[in-house]
Amino acid sequence: MTPSLKYIAIRWPCSKHILKKYVMSNYSKPDLFKLCTSCLKDLNFRVNHPLLRSLRDLSLMCNFNPTYNFYHDSHHFKSVVIISSIFAKILNLRGFDVLILIIIALTHDLNHRGRRNLKKPYHQELASIRSLNYKIFKYFLNHNTWKRIERIILNTYFLKSRVTSADIVEKIILDVDILVSMMFGQECGILLSRRLKHEQKIEVNSKVLFKDFLNLSQERGLHLDISKMACTI
Repeated sequence: MTPSLKYIAIRWPCSKHILKKYVMSNYSKPDLFKLCTSCLKDLNFRVNHPLLRSLRDLSLMCNFNPTYNFYHDSHHFKSVVIISSIFAKILNLRGFDVLILIIIALTHDLNHRGRRNLKKPYHQELASIRSLNYKIFKYFLNHNTWKRIERIILNTYFLKSRVTSADIVEKIILDVDILVSMMFGQECGILLSRRLKHEQKIEVNSKVLFKDFLNLSQERGLHLDISKMACTI
């Protein structure tokens, strides 16, 4: 069952514990399309937009896991979508920005190749952009809107140094992509690090991997006060 955005947003960050079981669960595949459309409704975006057809296809693509990823799978997408939507509710995001946020939250790691991912910087981000372009570019008649989406996805590259941005959608995405692995404390963080370790065949202890992640996250920094609050309670 999807948590109520309004209930969690009003009580944030004390309400974050409500999300813990939902975010950490990986037993059954989530219905990503249902989740996305539910979030769009809660954020007052009309759900008969032409892009919804593509959103259904993208949801199916995100549920498909041909490389058997343990971390970059439908549960990661689920987590980023729901927490991004909660932040959008708190920050009163409106209009087309809501749809852009949901699309990027869902697809920022689209077709992630897991341990088969090349070491070349931005390889995965560019691959996700190409897959997304194929599905939705025709709906974005404004070239600047598409370039905005490209920029945000490229900036999710984790080894990139701190990004300075005035774009509220970008701030939400960059923060949430990090927060999902650290906001529920060390025990959950180590569990998620263990999933990443298995996915990418990393020869490092899960505790060490999580510690390294925290150090890199500190270097990148968080953009929003509501993100920082989530790490202190």
